Amino acid sequence: MEGTISSSLHKLIIGVDFGTTATGISWVSTAGAHVKVLDDVHCIMNWPGGNNSCKTPSRLAYANNNESINANAFGFEVKSYMESFAWMKLLLDPEQATKFDDPSLTKSEGDGVLKRPINKTPVELCADYLTEVIQHAYAYLSRTITAEVLEATPIDFWFTVPAVWSDKAKADTLRAARYAAKQAKLRWHPDSQLFLIREPEAAAVATVSALTQGGSQQHIKVGDSILICDCGGGTVDITTYVIDSITPKLAFKELLVGTGGKCGSTYIDRQFLEWMEDMFGPHFTSLPPAKRGPASALMKSFETAKLDFGMSTDIKKYYEVDCFMEEAHKSHWYDDSECGDLKSMFDPVVDKIIALLQSQLDAERRQAGQTVFLVGGFGESAYLNAVLHKCQSAIVRGAALSGLHNIQPTSRRSRLHYGWSCSEAFDPMRHDERDAYLDPWYNNGKRATGNMCWELSKGDLVDETTKVDFGFAEPVYEDFVKSGSFNLDLYCVHKLASISLNYGIVDLTCFESKVANGRRMRRICAEVAVHFGHRRGVLVFTAVVNGKEIGATEVNFNGQSTTDVTESMSNMDIGSNAGALTPSCAQQ
Repeated sequence: MEGTISSSLHKLIIGVDFGTTATGISWVSTAGAHVKVLDDVHCIMNWPGGNNSCKTPSRLAYANNNESINANAFGFEVKSYMESFAWMKLLLDPEQATKFDDPSLTKSEGDGVLKRPINKTPVELCADYLTEVIQHAYAYLSRTITAEVLEATPIDFWFTVPAVWSDKAKADTLRAARYAAKQAKLRWHPDSQLFLIREPEAAAVATVSALTQGGSQQHIKVGDSILICDCGGGTVDITTYVIDSITPKLAFKELLVGTGGKCGSTYIDRQFLEWMEDMFGPHFTSLPPAKRGPASALMKSFETAKLDFGMSTDIKKYYEVDCFMEEAHKSHWYDDSECGDLKSMFDPVVDKIIALLQSQLDAERRQAGQTVFLVGGFGESAYLNAVLHKCQSAIVRGAALSGLHNIQPTSRRSRLHYGWSCSEAFDPMRHDERDAYLDPWYNNGKRATGNMCWELSKGDLVDETTKVDFGFAEPVYEDFVKSGSFNLDLYCVHKLASISLNYGIVDLTCFESKVANGRRMRRICAEVAVHFGHRRGVLVFTAVVNGKEIGATEVNFNGQSTTDVTESMSNMDIGSNAGALTPSCAQQ
Protein backbone atom coordinates (compact mmCIF):
# COMPACT_ATOMS: atom_id res chain seq x y z
CA MET A 1 0.00 0.00 0.00
CA GLU A 2 2.86 2.32 0.82
CA GLY A 3 3.70 4.82 -1.88
CA THR A 4 0.75 3.90 -4.12
CA ILE A 5 -2.10 5.75 -2.41
CA SER A 6 -4.16 8.15 -4.49
CA SER A 7 -4.98 11.34 -2.61
CA SER A 8 -8.23 12.23 -4.37
CA LEU A 9 -10.73 9.47 -3.61
CA HIS A 10 -9.86 8.15 -0.19
CA LYS A 11 -9.16 9.03 3.41
CA LEU A 12 -6.89 7.82 6.18
CA ILE A 13 -8.25 6.38 9.41
CA ILE A 14 -5.90 6.83 12.38
CA GLY A 15 -6.53 5.14 15.70
CA VAL A 16 -5.01 6.72 18.80
CA ASP A 17 -5.02 4.61 21.96
CA PHE A 18 -4.12 7.26 24.54
CA GLY A 19 -3.60 5.02 27.56
CA THR A 20 -2.89 5.66 31.21
CA THR A 21 0.58 4.12 31.00
CA ALA A 22 1.23 3.78 27.25
CA THR A 23 -0.03 5.18 23.93
CA GLY A 24 -0.24 3.59 20.49
CA ILE A 25 -1.06 4.68 16.93
CA SER A 26 -2.62 2.61 14.14
CA TRP A 27 -3.62 3.58 10.60
CA VAL A 28 -5.40 2.21 7.57
CA SER A 29 -6.27 3.71 4.18
CA THR A 30 -9.58 3.39 2.36
CA ALA A 31 -7.66 3.20 -0.95
CA GLY A 32 -7.85 -0.05 -2.89
CA ALA A 33 -10.66 -2.20 -4.20
CA HIS A 34 -10.61 -4.98 -1.60
CA VAL A 35 -12.55 -4.88 1.65
CA LYS A 36 -10.17 -3.97 4.45
CA VAL A 37 -9.68 -6.42 7.31
CA LEU A 38 -7.69 -6.31 10.54
CA ASP A 39 -4.47 -7.36 8.79
CA ASP A 40 -4.68 -4.17 6.71
CA VAL A 41 -4.42 -2.02 9.84
CA HIS A 42 -0.82 -0.98 10.53
CA CYS A 43 0.65 -0.06 13.90
CA ILE A 44 3.50 2.41 14.29
CA MET A 45 6.27 0.24 15.71
CA ASN A 46 9.13 2.76 15.79
CA TRP A 47 9.09 5.35 18.55
CA PRO A 48 11.78 7.83 19.60
CA GLY A 49 14.08 6.11 22.05
CA GLY A 50 12.57 2.66 21.52
CA ASN A 51 12.04 0.32 18.57
CA ASN A 52 9.76 -2.59 17.73
CA SER A 53 7.06 -1.59 20.17
CA CYS A 54 3.48 -0.83 19.25
CA LYS A 55 3.20 1.59 22.18
CA THR A 56 5.26 4.30 23.81
CA PRO A 57 5.03 5.30 27.50
CA SER A 58 2.48 8.01 28.34
CA ARG A 59 5.11 10.22 29.94
CA LEU A 60 6.24 13.78 29.16
CA ALA A 61 9.29 15.80 30.24
CA TYR A 62 9.34 19.54 29.54
CA ALA A 63 12.58 21.09 28.30
CA ASN A 64 12.14 24.12 30.57
CA ASN A 65 12.14 21.77 33.59
CA ASN A 66 15.17 19.71 32.53
CA GLU A 67 18.56 21.19 31.68
CA SER A 68 19.65 17.96 29.98
CA ILE A 69 17.23 18.37 27.04
CA ASN A 70 16.66 21.17 24.54
CA ALA A 71 13.17 20.07 23.47
CA ASN A 72 10.28 18.31 25.16
CA ALA A 73 10.85 14.56 25.55
CA PHE A 74 8.10 11.95 25.52
CA GLY A 75 7.67 8.21 25.78
CA PHE A 76 10.89 6.20 25.70
CA GLU A 77 12.90 9.44 25.48
CA VAL A 78 12.08 10.27 29.10
CA LYS A 79 14.85 9.01 31.34
CA SER A 80 14.54 8.03 34.97
CA TYR A 81 16.52 11.08 36.15
CA MET A 82 14.26 13.60 34.37
CA GLU A 83 11.46 15.57 35.96
CA SER A 84 8.45 14.24 34.10
CA PHE A 85 4.67 13.79 34.22
CA ALA A 86 2.77 10.52 33.84
CA TRP A 87 -0.75 9.14 34.08
CA MET A 88 -1.91 12.59 32.94
CA LYS A 89 -4.87 11.04 31.16
CA LEU A 90 -6.59 10.28 34.48
CA LEU A 91 -6.43 13.97 35.40
CA LEU A 92 -9.15 14.53 32.79
CA ASP A 93 -11.53 12.58 35.03
CA PRO A 94 -10.96 13.63 38.66
CA GLU A 95 -13.20 10.83 39.94
CA GLN A 96 -10.94 8.26 38.29
CA ALA A 97 -7.76 10.03 39.41
CA THR A 98 -8.94 10.09 43.03
CA LYS A 99 -9.25 6.30 42.99
CA PHE A 100 -5.50 6.12 42.42
CA ASP A 101 -4.60 8.59 45.17
CA ASP A 102 -2.15 6.19 46.80
CA PRO A 103 1.26 7.37 48.07
CA SER A 104 2.85 4.04 47.09
CA LEU A 105 2.05 4.76 43.44
CA THR A 106 4.99 7.15 43.19
CA LYS A 107 7.35 4.30 44.07
CA SER A 108 6.65 2.48 40.82
CA GLU A 109 5.60 5.34 38.56
CA GLY A 110 7.73 8.28 39.75
CA ASP A 111 7.03 11.59 41.43
CA GLY A 112 5.24 12.99 38.37
CA VAL A 113 2.38 10.51 38.39
CA LEU A 114 -1.06 12.18 38.49
CA LYS A 115 0.57 15.60 38.76
CA ARG A 116 0.74 18.56 36.40
CA PRO A 117 2.72 21.79 36.06
CA ILE A 118 1.18 24.62 38.05
CA ASN A 119 0.71 26.63 34.86
CA LYS A 120 -1.08 23.84 32.96
CA THR A 121 -4.63 22.52 33.11
CA PRO A 122 -5.17 18.76 32.66
CA VAL A 123 -6.40 19.42 29.12
CA GLU A 124 -3.27 21.42 28.30
CA LEU A 125 -0.92 18.80 29.79
CA CYS A 126 -2.58 16.01 27.81
CA ALA A 127 -2.53 18.19 24.71
CA ASP A 128 1.21 18.79 25.11
CA TYR A 129 1.85 15.05 25.31
CA LEU A 130 -0.46 14.27 22.37
CA THR A 131 1.25 17.01 20.36
CA GLU A 132 4.50 15.04 20.55
CA VAL A 133 2.69 11.82 19.61
CA ILE A 134 0.88 13.41 16.67
CA GLN A 135 4.01 15.08 15.35
CA HIS A 136 5.82 11.74 15.38
CA ALA A 137 2.90 10.00 13.66
CA TYR A 138 2.75 12.72 11.00
CA ALA A 139 6.48 12.40 10.32
CA TYR A 140 6.16 8.62 10.10
CA LEU A 141 3.24 8.78 7.66
CA SER A 142 5.00 11.46 5.61
CA ARG A 143 7.85 9.02 5.04
CA THR A 144 5.47 6.15 4.36
CA ILE A 145 2.97 7.67 1.93
CA THR A 146 4.75 11.01 1.19
CA ALA A 147 3.98 14.40 2.71
CA GLU A 148 2.14 15.57 -0.41
CA VAL A 149 -0.37 12.74 -0.26
CA LEU A 150 -0.79 13.17 3.49
CA GLU A 151 -1.61 16.88 3.18
CA ALA A 152 -4.15 16.17 0.43
CA THR A 153 -5.89 13.33 2.28
CA PRO A 154 -8.75 13.77 4.78
CA ILE A 155 -7.98 12.02 8.06
CA ASP A 156 -10.44 10.62 10.59
CA PHE A 157 -8.81 10.41 14.03
CA TRP A 158 -10.37 7.94 16.45
CA PHE A 159 -9.24 8.45 20.04
CA THR A 160 -10.01 5.69 22.54
CA VAL A 161 -11.47 6.44 25.97
CA PRO A 162 -12.18 4.14 28.94
CA ALA A 163 -15.66 2.68 29.18
CA VAL A 164 -16.12 4.29 32.59
CA TRP A 165 -15.09 7.77 31.40
CA SER A 166 -17.39 10.57 32.53
CA ASP A 167 -19.11 12.83 30.01
CA LYS A 168 -16.87 15.71 31.09
CA ALA A 169 -13.77 13.58 30.63
CA LYS A 170 -14.85 12.56 27.13
CA ALA A 171 -15.45 16.18 26.18
CA ASP A 172 -12.06 17.16 27.61
CA THR A 173 -10.32 14.29 25.81
CA LEU A 174 -11.70 15.59 22.54
CA ARG A 175 -10.57 19.10 23.42
CA ALA A 176 -7.06 17.90 24.28
CA ALA A 177 -6.89 16.15 20.91
CA ARG A 178 -7.99 19.32 19.14
CA TYR A 179 -5.45 21.42 21.05
CA ALA A 180 -2.74 18.93 20.13
CA ALA A 181 -3.66 19.03 16.45
CA LYS A 182 -3.49 22.82 16.59
CA GLN A 183 -0.21 22.97 18.52
CA ALA A 184 1.46 20.50 16.16
CA LYS A 185 1.28 23.18 13.41
CA LEU A 186 1.00 20.59 10.65
CA ARG A 187 -0.81 20.70 7.35
CA TRP A 188 -4.06 18.79 7.85
CA HIS A 189 -6.70 18.41 5.16
CA PRO A 190 -9.65 20.72 6.06
CA ASP A 191 -12.08 17.78 6.01
CA SER A 192 -10.18 15.93 8.74
CA GLN A 193 -12.24 15.05 11.81
CA LEU A 194 -11.94 13.80 15.39
CA PHE A 195 -14.02 11.07 17.02
CA LEU A 196 -14.03 9.09 20.25
CA ILE A 197 -14.52 5.35 20.69
CA ARG A 198 -14.72 3.38 23.92
CA GLU A 199 -11.74 1.09 24.46
CA PRO A 200 -13.72 -2.17 24.88
CA GLU A 201 -15.70 -1.37 21.73
CA ALA A 202 -12.48 -0.95 19.75
CA ALA A 203 -11.18 -4.21 21.22
CA ALA A 204 -14.42 -5.99 20.32
CA VAL A 205 -14.13 -4.83 16.70
CA ALA A 206 -10.53 -6.06 16.50
CA THR A 207 -11.25 -9.35 18.24
CA VAL A 208 -14.32 -10.37 16.27
CA SER A 209 -12.81 -9.12 13.00
CA ALA A 210 -9.72 -11.27 13.59
CA LEU A 211 -11.78 -14.36 14.36
CA THR A 212 -14.13 -13.90 11.40
CA GLN A 213 -11.57 -12.69 8.87
CA GLY A 214 -12.34 -14.06 5.42
CA GLY A 215 -15.95 -14.78 6.34
CA SER A 216 -15.14 -17.60 8.76
CA GLN A 217 -17.58 -17.98 11.64
CA GLN A 218 -15.83 -20.96 13.19
CA HIS A 219 -15.13 -19.25 16.52
CA ILE A 220 -17.86 -16.59 16.76
CA LYS A 221 -21.42 -16.72 15.46
CA VAL A 222 -24.50 -14.51 15.58
CA GLY A 223 -26.12 -14.62 19.00
CA ASP A 224 -22.90 -15.33 20.87
CA SER A 225 -21.91 -13.06 23.71
CA ILE A 226 -18.31 -11.95 24.09
CA LEU A 227 -16.74 -10.54 27.22
CA ILE A 228 -13.92 -8.07 26.59
CA CYS A 229 -11.49 -7.80 29.49
CA ASP A 230 -9.20 -4.83 28.83
CA CYS A 231 -6.18 -5.30 31.08
CA GLY A 232 -4.19 -2.08 31.03
CA GLY A 233 -1.44 -0.64 33.14
CA GLY A 234 -3.66 1.17 35.63
CA THR A 235 -7.11 -0.36 35.29
CA VAL A 236 -9.04 -3.38 34.08
CA ASP A 237 -12.35 -2.70 32.29
CA ILE A 238 -14.84 -5.44 31.45
CA THR A 239 -17.79 -5.17 29.06
CA THR A 240 -20.09 -7.83 27.56
CA TYR A 241 -21.48 -7.61 24.01
CA VAL A 242 -23.88 -9.71 21.93
CA ILE A 243 -23.12 -10.33 18.24
CA ASP A 244 -26.08 -9.25 16.09
CA SER A 245 -24.49 -9.87 12.68
CA ILE A 246 -21.11 -10.70 11.16
CA THR A 247 -21.76 -10.31 7.43
CA PRO A 248 -22.06 -8.19 5.43
CA LYS A 249 -21.15 -5.88 8.32
CA LEU A 250 -20.22 -6.57 11.92
CA ALA A 251 -22.86 -5.40 14.38
CA PHE A 252 -23.03 -5.91 18.13
CA LYS A 253 -24.74 -4.39 21.15
CA GLU A 254 -23.73 -3.87 24.75
CA LEU A 255 -25.47 -6.43 26.92
CA LEU A 256 -24.59 -5.19 30.41
CA VAL A 257 -23.28 -2.08 32.09
CA GLY A 258 -19.52 -2.56 32.17
CA THR A 259 -17.42 -2.83 35.29
CA GLY A 260 -13.81 -2.21 36.17
CA GLY A 261 -11.22 -1.99 38.90
CA LYS A 262 -7.75 -0.83 39.92
CA CYS A 263 -5.86 -4.02 39.12
CA GLY A 264 -3.63 -3.17 36.17
CA SER A 265 -0.08 -4.37 35.67
CA THR A 266 1.48 -1.41 37.51
CA TYR A 267 0.18 -2.91 40.75
CA ILE A 268 2.56 -5.82 40.19
CA ASP A 269 5.37 -3.27 39.89
CA ARG A 270 4.36 -1.87 43.25
CA GLN A 271 4.33 -5.35 44.79
CA PHE A 272 7.84 -5.87 43.42
CA LEU A 273 9.17 -2.61 44.86
CA GLU A 274 7.67 -3.40 48.24
CA TRP A 275 9.37 -6.82 48.06
CA MET A 276 12.69 -5.09 47.28
CA GLU A 277 12.23 -2.83 50.31
CA ASP A 278 11.49 -5.80 52.55
CA MET A 279 14.48 -7.76 51.27
CA PHE A 280 17.13 -5.03 51.12
CA GLY A 281 15.81 -2.26 53.36
CA PRO A 282 17.87 0.98 53.28
CA HIS A 283 20.27 -0.51 50.71
CA PHE A 284 17.39 -0.20 48.25
CA THR A 285 15.38 2.75 49.55
CA SER A 286 18.48 4.97 49.60
CA LEU A 287 18.99 4.52 45.86
CA PRO A 288 18.22 7.62 43.73
CA PRO A 289 15.13 7.56 41.47
CA ALA A 290 17.37 7.01 38.44
CA LYS A 291 18.31 3.60 39.89
CA ARG A 292 14.87 2.36 40.96
CA GLY A 293 12.26 4.59 39.30
CA PRO A 294 10.40 4.33 35.98
CA ALA A 295 12.65 3.66 32.96
CA SER A 296 15.49 2.54 35.26
CA ALA A 297 17.47 -0.58 34.39
CA LEU A 298 15.84 -2.28 37.37
CA MET A 299 12.27 -1.72 36.19
CA LYS A 300 13.13 -2.55 32.57
CA SER A 301 14.56 -5.91 33.63
CA PHE A 302 11.55 -6.55 35.85
CA GLU A 303 9.24 -5.81 32.90
CA THR A 304 11.03 -8.56 30.97
CA ALA A 305 10.53 -10.92 33.90
CA LYS A 306 6.81 -10.07 34.06
CA LEU A 307 6.31 -10.94 30.40
CA ASP A 308 8.23 -14.21 30.74
CA PHE A 309 6.56 -15.31 33.95
CA GLY A 310 4.14 -18.14 33.29
CA MET A 311 5.77 -19.41 30.11
CA SER A 312 7.89 -21.96 31.93
CA THR A 313 6.64 -24.88 34.01
CA ASP A 314 9.80 -24.81 36.12
CA ILE A 315 8.58 -23.60 39.50
CA LYS A 316 12.17 -23.05 40.64
CA LYS A 317 13.10 -20.79 37.75
CA TYR A 318 15.05 -17.69 38.75
CA TYR A 319 14.70 -14.21 37.26
CA GLU A 320 17.56 -11.72 37.26
CA VAL A 321 17.03 -8.00 37.73
CA ASP A 322 19.57 -5.28 37.11
CA CYS A 323 20.19 -3.30 40.30
CA PHE A 324 23.47 -2.54 42.09
CA MET A 325 23.30 -1.84 45.82
CA GLU A 326 26.35 -1.46 48.01
CA GLU A 327 26.75 -4.23 50.59
CA ALA A 328 23.61 -5.93 49.28
CA HIS A 329 25.72 -8.60 47.55
CA LYS A 330 26.08 -10.21 50.97
CA SER A 331 22.44 -11.19 50.77
CA HIS A 332 21.56 -14.53 49.14
CA TRP A 333 18.70 -12.71 47.40
CA TYR A 334 21.08 -10.63 45.31
CA ASP A 335 20.66 -10.73 41.53
CA ASP A 336 17.68 -13.06 41.31
CA SER A 337 14.24 -13.89 42.60
CA GLU A 338 12.31 -17.13 42.51
CA CYS A 339 9.23 -18.00 40.52
CA GLY A 340 7.31 -18.26 43.77
CA ASP A 341 8.17 -14.67 44.64
CA LEU A 342 6.78 -13.46 41.33
CA LYS A 343 3.66 -15.53 41.87
CA SER A 344 3.07 -13.75 45.17
CA MET A 345 3.28 -10.43 43.30
CA PHE A 346 0.91 -11.50 40.51
CA ASP A 347 -1.72 -13.32 42.55
CA PRO A 348 -3.36 -10.33 44.34
CA VAL A 349 -3.81 -8.57 41.00
CA VAL A 350 -4.96 -11.67 39.12
CA ASP A 351 -7.43 -12.51 41.90
CA LYS A 352 -9.06 -9.09 41.51
CA ILE A 353 -9.35 -9.58 37.75
CA ILE A 354 -10.94 -13.00 38.24
CA ALA A 355 -13.44 -11.49 40.69
CA LEU A 356 -14.37 -8.79 38.17
CA LEU A 357 -14.80 -11.38 35.43
CA GLN A 358 -16.95 -13.55 37.67
CA SER A 359 -19.21 -10.63 38.59
CA GLN A 360 -19.86 -9.94 34.91
CA LEU A 361 -20.39 -13.64 34.14
CA ASP A 362 -22.82 -13.95 37.04
CA ALA A 363 -24.79 -10.96 35.77
CA GLU A 364 -25.00 -12.51 32.30
CA ARG A 365 -26.67 -15.86 32.90
CA ARG A 366 -26.44 -17.19 29.35
CA GLN A 367 -23.14 -19.01 29.76
CA ALA A 368 -23.52 -20.93 26.50
CA GLY A 369 -21.76 -19.23 23.63
CA GLN A 370 -19.92 -16.76 25.84
CA THR A 371 -16.22 -16.22 25.17
CA VAL A 372 -13.79 -14.19 27.26
CA PHE A 373 -11.05 -12.19 25.53
CA LEU A 374 -8.14 -10.53 27.30
CA VAL A 375 -6.77 -7.41 25.61
CA GLY A 376 -4.46 -4.59 26.59
CA GLY A 377 -0.79 -4.68 27.54
CA PHE A 378 -1.30 -6.82 30.65
CA GLY A 379 -3.35 -9.21 28.53
CA GLU A 380 -0.06 -10.44 27.03
CA SER A 381 0.94 -11.95 30.36
CA ALA A 382 1.26 -15.72 30.01
CA TYR A 383 0.31 -16.06 33.66
CA LEU A 384 -2.94 -14.22 32.98
CA ASN A 385 -3.66 -16.81 30.28
CA ALA A 386 -3.58 -14.49 27.29
CA VAL A 387 -5.96 -15.86 24.62
CA LEU A 388 -5.76 -13.13 22.00
CA HIS A 389 -2.78 -12.83 19.67
CA LYS A 390 -1.26 -9.33 19.57
CA CYS A 391 -3.64 -8.32 22.33
CA GLN A 392 -1.67 -5.18 23.25
CA SER A 393 -2.45 -3.67 19.83
CA ALA A 394 -6.06 -4.89 19.71
CA ILE A 395 -7.53 -1.64 21.00
CA VAL A 396 -5.55 0.73 18.82
CA ARG A 397 -6.05 -1.44 15.69
CA GLY A 398 -9.73 -1.87 16.47
CA ALA A 399 -10.13 1.90 16.76
CA ALA A 400 -8.87 2.35 13.20
CA LEU A 401 -10.94 -0.54 11.85
CA SER A 402 -14.07 0.78 13.57
CA GLY A 403 -13.57 4.17 11.95
CA LEU A 404 -12.91 2.58 8.57
CA HIS A 405 -16.11 0.52 8.48
CA ASN A 406 -18.18 2.71 10.82
CA ILE A 407 -18.61 -0.19 13.22
CA GLN A 408 -20.08 0.73 16.57
CA PRO A 409 -22.47 -1.04 18.93
CA THR A 410 -26.06 -0.82 17.76
CA SER A 411 -26.90 -0.03 21.37
CA ARG A 412 -25.14 0.61 24.66
CA ARG A 413 -26.23 0.72 28.29
CA SER A 414 -26.48 4.03 30.07
CA ARG A 415 -23.90 4.12 32.85
CA LEU A 416 -25.70 6.84 34.82
CA HIS A 417 -29.11 8.32 35.56
CA TYR A 418 -29.68 11.60 33.68
CA GLY A 419 -32.17 14.36 34.39
CA TRP A 420 -32.84 18.09 34.53
CA SER A 421 -33.04 20.51 37.41
CA CYS A 422 -36.03 22.85 37.17
CA SER A 423 -38.29 25.06 39.29
CA GLU A 424 -41.92 24.65 40.26
CA ALA A 425 -44.54 26.21 42.54
CA PHE A 426 -43.38 26.12 46.16
CA ASP A 427 -44.97 23.41 48.31
CA PRO A 428 -44.11 23.74 52.03
CA MET A 429 -44.66 19.99 52.45
CA ARG A 430 -41.98 19.08 49.88
CA HIS A 431 -39.66 22.05 49.47
CA ASP A 432 -36.95 23.61 51.58
CA GLU A 433 -37.13 27.34 52.30
CA ARG A 434 -33.52 27.63 51.16
CA ASP A 435 -34.67 26.74 47.63
CA ALA A 436 -37.49 29.30 47.59
CA TYR A 437 -37.58 32.49 45.52
CA LEU A 438 -40.18 35.03 44.36
CA ASP A 439 -40.97 34.93 40.65
CA PRO A 440 -42.01 38.33 39.22
CA TRP A 441 -43.78 36.70 36.26
CA TYR A 442 -46.20 35.04 38.64
CA ASN A 443 -46.83 38.28 40.57
CA ASN A 444 -43.95 37.49 42.93
CA GLY A 445 -45.42 34.08 43.63
CA LYS A 446 -43.25 31.72 45.64
CA ARG A 447 -41.42 28.99 43.70
CA ALA A 448 -38.70 26.44 44.46
CA THR A 449 -35.57 25.58 42.52
CA GLY A 450 -33.69 22.28 42.41
CA ASN A 451 -36.52 19.93 41.43
CA MET A 452 -35.29 16.91 39.49
CA CYS A 453 -36.92 15.54 36.35
CA TRP A 454 -35.22 12.19 35.66
CA GLU A 455 -35.28 11.20 31.99
CA LEU A 456 -32.84 8.29 31.53
CA SER A 457 -32.04 5.51 33.99
CA LYS A 458 -28.81 3.62 34.55
CA GLY A 459 -28.87 0.46 32.45
CA ASP A 460 -31.34 1.81 29.85
CA LEU A 461 -30.57 0.99 26.23
CA VAL A 462 -28.95 3.86 24.34
CA ASP A 463 -28.65 3.89 20.54
CA GLU A 464 -27.87 6.51 17.91
CA THR A 465 -31.42 7.92 18.13
CA THR A 466 -31.55 8.25 21.92
CA LYS A 467 -32.00 11.78 23.16
CA VAL A 468 -33.53 13.53 26.13
CA ASP A 469 -35.74 16.55 25.42
CA PHE A 470 -36.68 19.16 27.97
CA GLY A 471 -39.19 21.83 27.05
CA PHE A 472 -39.62 24.83 29.31
CA ALA A 473 -40.92 28.38 29.46
CA GLU A 474 -38.61 30.87 31.14
CA PRO A 475 -39.72 34.40 32.09
CA VAL A 476 -36.84 36.85 31.62
CA TYR A 477 -36.49 40.63 31.54
CA GLU A 478 -36.02 42.09 28.08
CA ASP A 479 -33.00 44.14 29.10
CA PHE A 480 -31.36 41.00 30.49
CA VAL A 481 -32.05 38.97 27.34
CA LYS A 482 -30.21 41.51 25.20
CA SER A 483 -27.03 41.19 27.25
CA GLY A 484 -27.19 37.88 29.10
CA SER A 485 -28.01 34.22 28.81
CA PHE A 486 -30.07 31.55 30.55
CA ASN A 487 -28.53 28.50 32.25
CA LEU A 488 -30.10 25.06 32.49
CA ASP A 489 -28.49 22.34 34.63
CA LEU A 490 -28.18 18.68 33.61
CA TYR A 491 -27.65 16.15 36.41
CA CYS A 492 -26.49 12.53 36.64
CA VAL A 493 -26.99 12.16 40.43
CA HIS A 494 -24.35 14.87 40.76
CA LYS A 495 -24.43 18.01 38.64
CA LEU A 496 -23.06 17.15 35.20
CA ALA A 497 -23.21 20.37 33.19
CA SER A 498 -24.74 23.80 32.80
CA ILE A 499 -26.17 24.65 29.40
CA SER A 500 -26.11 28.34 28.58
CA LEU A 501 -28.57 29.67 25.98
CA ASN A 502 -27.94 33.07 24.46
CA TYR A 503 -31.34 34.67 23.91
CA GLY A 504 -29.82 37.85 22.51
CA ILE A 505 -30.23 36.58 18.96
CA VAL A 506 -33.89 35.60 19.45
CA ASP A 507 -36.83 37.65 18.12
CA LEU A 508 -38.63 38.50 21.36
CA THR A 509 -41.77 39.94 19.80
CA CYS A 510 -43.26 36.47 19.23
CA PHE A 511 -43.37 35.71 22.95
CA GLU A 512 -45.90 36.68 25.61
CA SER A 513 -44.91 39.79 27.55
CA LYS A 514 -45.88 41.70 30.69
CA VAL A 515 -44.50 44.45 32.92
CA ALA A 516 -43.21 43.40 36.34
CA ASN A 517 -41.39 45.60 38.85
CA GLY A 518 -41.34 48.38 36.28
CA ARG A 519 -39.52 46.27 33.67
CA ARG A 520 -40.85 44.39 30.65
CA MET A 521 -40.58 40.63 30.72
CA ARG A 522 -40.91 37.96 28.04
CA ARG A 523 -41.89 34.34 28.61
CA ILE A 524 -39.52 32.53 26.28
CA CYS A 525 -40.39 28.96 25.30
CA ALA A 526 -37.43 26.74 24.44
CA GLU A 527 -36.47 23.10 24.08
CA VAL A 528 -33.08 21.63 24.92
CA ALA A 529 -32.04 18.16 23.78
CA VAL A 530 -29.12 15.96 24.80
CA HIS A 531 -28.12 13.39 22.18
CA PHE A 532 -26.54 10.29 23.75
CA GLY A 533 -25.65 8.18 20.71
CA HIS A 534 -23.85 10.69 18.52
CA ARG A 535 -21.08 9.30 16.32
CA ARG A 536 -18.55 11.74 17.78
CA GLY A 537 -18.59 9.74 21.00
CA VAL A 538 -19.57 12.62 23.31
CA LEU A 539 -22.83 14.13 24.47
CA VAL A 540 -24.18 16.58 21.90
CA PHE A 541 -26.42 19.43 23.07
CA THR A 542 -28.90 21.36 20.94
CA ALA A 543 -31.39 24.13 21.80
CA VAL A 544 -34.42 25.23 19.79
CA VAL A 545 -36.33 28.48 20.30
CA ASN A 546 -39.37 29.36 18.21
CA GLY A 547 -38.65 26.47 15.85
CA LYS A 548 -35.06 27.49 15.16
CA GLU A 549 -31.87 26.03 16.59
CA ILE A 550 -29.81 28.47 18.63
CA GLY A 551 -26.22 28.41 17.50
CA ALA A 552 -24.80 30.08 20.60
CA THR A 553 -25.35 27.21 23.04
CA GLU A 554 -22.47 26.81 25.49
CA VAL A 555 -21.96 23.75 27.67
CA ASN A 556 -19.85 23.97 30.82
CA PHE A 557 -19.25 20.60 32.46
CA ASN A 558 -19.16 20.68 36.22
CA GLY A 559 -15.57 20.88 37.44
CA GLN A 560 -14.11 22.38 34.27
CA SER A 561 -11.77 25.31 34.68
CA THR A 562 -12.68 28.57 33.01
CA THR A 563 -10.09 27.89 30.30
CA ASP A 564 -11.48 24.41 29.66
CA VAL A 565 -15.11 25.29 29.00
CA THR A 566 -16.55 23.30 26.14
CA GLU A 567 -17.02 25.39 23.01
CA SER A 568 -20.33 26.26 21.43
CA MET A 569 -21.63 23.48 19.23
CA SER A 570 -21.79 26.04 16.42
CA ASN A 571 -18.12 26.92 16.84
CA MET A 572 -16.37 23.58 16.49
CA ASP A 573 -13.92 24.60 13.76
CA ILE A 574 -10.35 24.98 14.93
CA GLY A 575 -9.41 27.14 11.99
CA SER A 576 -5.84 27.90 11.02
CA ASN A 577 -2.79 28.61 13.11
CA ALA A 578 0.44 29.93 11.61
CA GLY A 579 -0.61 28.60 8.23
CA ALA A 580 -1.50 25.16 9.60
CA LEU A 581 -4.92 23.58 9.13
CA THR A 582 -6.16 21.36 11.95
CA PRO A 583 -9.10 18.93 12.06
CA SER A 584 -12.48 20.02 13.37
CA CYS A 585 -14.64 17.96 15.67
CA ALA A 586 -17.13 16.26 13.40
CA GLN A 587 -20.86 16.88 13.41
CA GLN A 588 -22.71 14.58 11.05
